[in-house]
Amino acid sequence: MTPLRLFSRSLGITLALAFVALVAGCGNGFKLTGVNVSIVGFKPSTSSKLETTAVMTLRYTSENVIPIGLSGSNHKLYLNGVYAGKTLSEEQPLGLAPLSAINQDVTVKFENLARLQQLVAAAGQNTAAYKIESVLLVTSVEEKLDIKTTGTGNVDLRPLVAGTGAR
Repeated sequence: MTPLRLFSRSLGITLALAFVALVAGCGNGFKLTGVNVSIVGFKPSTSSKLETTAVMTLRYTSENVIPIGLSGSNHKLYLNGVYAGKTLSEEQPLGLAPLSAINQDVTVKFENLARLQQLVAAAGQNTAAYKIESVLLVTSVEEKLDIKTTGTGNVDLRPLVAGTGAR
């Protein structure tokens, strides 16, 4: 075998191994993104824990060109920069079609409702700036992935104040 032929063969094998390593590396650490969460609004809760819970309507917007199935989610809610409460949803799987939006009602548990009422009263307005930190759970066969996202905006708080008996 000539030195040129040996060099060509070695170069070909090296390039093939590098390509295989690159393709194998792309499969590891896959991170799913492109789903945004926003708050549509609140409704008073019909549960017996009316004082500490409310129904929060969330809108999930997918920017993906593939469908995504959410097996659950958890959210932390901040109103006017103050931690207000959290919600966990594992009982209602949710399917997101490509490039679409869908709403879901979840029960939010407020950590300190009196503080929330003071926040609303002190603001002298019916809306508050919100931040919602979400972790969306995706189960695909045996893999469990999560999507971490943060949404911001403004939301009407009148249903919360009316639902708690405060005026």
